[in-house]
Amino acid sequence: MNMTEMHTKHRLERYGAVALRNARGSTVTSVSGTLWLTMEGDSRDIVLDPGASFVVERDGLTIVAAHQASVVDVARPQPTRGWLERCADFVDRTWGPGAVRPSRNWVY
Repeated sequence: MNMTEMHTKHRLERYGAVALRNARGSTVTSVSGTLWLTMEGDSRDIVLDPGASFVVERDGLTIVAAHQASVVDVARPQPTRGWLERCADFVDRTWGPGAVRPSRNWVY
């Protein structure tokens, strides 16, 4: 699975797996069931019990496998916004459609 969505939830059958590609910074959470996680180029094996989370530390292939029927939640980090986007949001909130307030008689 290519990590293009911000938030995904997968239901895995016993011994089922999901492959995550280029998921660095994503948080993998075991909603229910026990999961095994391994990352390409990393010798560690991470076991997630229900409620536990792990942040993927590498790009490449990451495999999440279920020891039993499980639900896994994968959330990508919010992209970093530049100063121009932050300025545009401020201007919109202050003087744009988002600035319509009772104190201005609902006019902007």
